[in-house]
Amino acid sequence: MKKVTLLLLAVFALNIITIAQQDLKPGDKDYYKYNWKLTDVYADWDAWQKDLDYLNDQIPKYSEYKGKLGSSADVLLDYMKFSEKNSQISSRLYVFASLSQDVDSKNPMYVTKLQQIQNMWVELGRNTTWVQPELAAIPKETIDQWMAKNEELAVYEHDFDSFYRQLEHILDEETQRITTYYSKALGATSNIYGSLSTADMEFHKVTLSDGKEIVASPANASRVYTTNKNQEDRKLVADARAAAYEKNKNTYADILIGLYNSRWASAQLRGYESCLDAVLESNNIPKDVYMNLIDVAGNNTDALLKYRQLRKKALGLGKYYGSDEAMALVDFEKSYPYDEAVEMVKVCLKPMGDEYNELLGNALQAGWVDVYEKPGKRGGAYSWSVTGVHPYILMNWAGTRDNVFTLVHEFGHSIHSMLTNKYQPYVYTNYASMVAETASTFNEKMLLDYLIKNAKSTEEKIALLVQAIDNISGTFYRQAQFAEFEYNLYSKIENNEPLNADIMADLYAEIDHKYNGDIMERSDLYNYSWPRVHHFYNYNYYVYNYAVSFSCSSSLFNQIKQADSKKEAKEAQEKYLTLLKSGASDYPVDLLKEAGVDLTTKDPYLAVVNRMTELVDQLEEALKEAGKI
Repeated sequence: MKKVTLLLLAVFALNIITIAQQDLKPGDKDYYKYNWKLTDVYADWDAWQKDLDYLNDQIPKYSEYKGKLGSSADVLLDYMKFSEKNSQISSRLYVFASLSQDVDSKNPMYVTKLQQIQNMWVELGRNTTWVQPELAAIPKETIDQWMAKNEELAVYEHDFDSFYRQLEHILDEETQRITTYYSKALGATSNIYGSLSTADMEFHKVTLSDGKEIVASPANASRVYTTNKNQEDRKLVADARAAAYEKNKNTYADILIGLYNSRWASAQLRGYESCLDAVLESNNIPKDVYMNLIDVAGNNTDALLKYRQLRKKALGLGKYYGSDEAMALVDFEKSYPYDEAVEMVKVCLKPMGDEYNELLGNALQAGWVDVYEKPGKRGGAYSWSVTGVHPYILMNWAGTRDNVFTLVHEFGHSIHSMLTNKYQPYVYTNYASMVAETASTFNEKMLLDYLIKNAKSTEEKIALLVQAIDNISGTFYRQAQFAEFEYNLYSKIENNEPLNADIMADLYAEIDHKYNGDIMERSDLYNYSWPRVHHFYNYNYYVYNYAVSFSCSSSLFNQIKQADSKKEAKEAQEKYLTLLKSGASDYPVDLLKEAGVDLTTKDPYLAVVNRMTELVDQLEEALKEAGKI
């Protein structure tokens, strides 16, 4: 009883603190400790408009280079610098408007601002359709000779190598000009998804067993799943949240079908055999990297299914639902105030060295993180780096342990960007997502290792084993499941097979059953979970990166932690830090191989499967020791 009373007091105190922090207003002393300071990007919208006007004035100047790029190294270099400067300003304009919208999506002004940027991009596209065809007409040997004599131009060596490698997929000027006319229309579908899922989304209210009424928003749902011991309450919230998406199932399906058809049209136009080829070839990633992942993950689920059986038994449940996945197996419940979590992140990342921690200290400055959920704010979390400014991290803090892991994950992205920007020229700062997610999931392993080492009881050990297993379940298996679903959807589009909301739901259910078996009870609404995965709508073949990167970070982390000597551990860590500093200066598979991971084999994925088996076996023993099974 004493433990329960103390827990309730802790949760009460956290709620009071959270409410106080959310009530802060601009100008209050600690406001930017918990909210973004977007004035770091632009002082106001007048400054933003000034840059937009500048870019619009620059667009006609692109034609001044037409017909001249192949005349000399100096002209080509001058064009590269001109284009890069405009690209940096364009990026800053877009990020500022997007960040503003993400914390206040109900304000229609931001939609207008983003439309202004899209209009500028369309006009820019119309004035630059000649660039790629003209570059393609310059023999690579000529470029190589120029780079050998001009150090500034030689900076772009890898960029040119990537360009010439994909020469057969470059469209002629007239075709590129035509495609620009459709760019705004094709981009509208992602905007529609954002409006439907954020600005216009109204999550249902439910009344819990204690009589309390709550809105089944993502943050509230997460809190209920992790802290509410009443299974019916958890299921009620899950069904209410799912219903908010299912009621628009046909709209969500049409948006996704429209997006995938436009992406397939673009891939065909450029001569690719599939959308997957179009995505992978840009970074020279072998298709086996993707196919090996879904093969290994989808056919090695024994430990995953055993884990669910252990959970069901330990929780004493007659039936097991998806909403039971986050429920603690032991009475080790703890709420994490944001400030306390920040201190944990600082301590766990201290072994990463002076430079890394100096950058972390910079990232913890006021105004860099938007912490709490609020009306109109986008859900989820991300890190978004602004060239010449700094990264911004979006959170929706609910005080859970998952929130702490999400925070350290996003700081991994931020510091990766900071290291890349420090050591690489602008052309190589847009690193591949595969490497990006390696940096973020590596940090999660650092936090987990720190917590396990400091565990003070069997209950805490079980909680942390569950955290480790859930990391593999959510980041490796679940993302591989999403990747298989995405691949099958694209395949249907590419083969002209019929698609609608129900066909997509059936496909989702089939693949979900393959990964999660019969143990999990599913309502009809569960089959419409795919609209919640915004990556399907906002990115093209992205989710696989999480699973691949998780495998990479696991391997790199083990090479450091399991090294035979301090010298070898230091060498492995330096290789990893070199990876973060390398940005996009080489192809991601090659960069990772240099760091110590060969993705052309199945070994990195099988290592994760083996680790899952070890952890589940350890959890089984710990649960027996605690008398839970």
